[in-house]
Amino acid sequence: MSDVVKKEAGYIAAGTVLLSALVQIVWAVFFDYDLSVFIGGLWGGAVAILNFILMGITVQKVASEPDQLSAKRRMQASYQFRMMLTIFATVLAIIVPGVNWIMAAISLFFPRLTILVMPLFRADLRKKGGNG
Repeated sequence: MSDVVKKEAGYIAAGTVLLSALVQIVWAVFFDYDLSVFIGGLWGGAVAILNFILMGITVQKVASEPDQLSAKRRMQASYQFRMMLTIFATVLAIIVPGVNWIMAAISLFFPRLTILVMPLFRADLRKKGGNG
């Protein structure tokens, strides 16, 4: 795994942990909080971070692929595998007792939210303005 993928995965993991903590605090204020909520957040967050890492590794491999058709097929296969993994993890969260599946499902969106707000905190992601 390249240093760039490791760095970005670290940002995604930090954002996912932060958002999970925030949502769990909100959950504790408005709903009954128990260990299953924590486990659900942990489960969903771990799956979401793994999904991002697998995507990053695939993009890294595709970038060095000389054949565009092979690269496209690799990306499509990766996407299908990662979606099946996400569905499987969600079904497991529903089936396994002691896992709050709602918190697990919510946690799956934390990487997307992290990506959405990262430009607010990282100057390297903001678009250059002016005469640039």
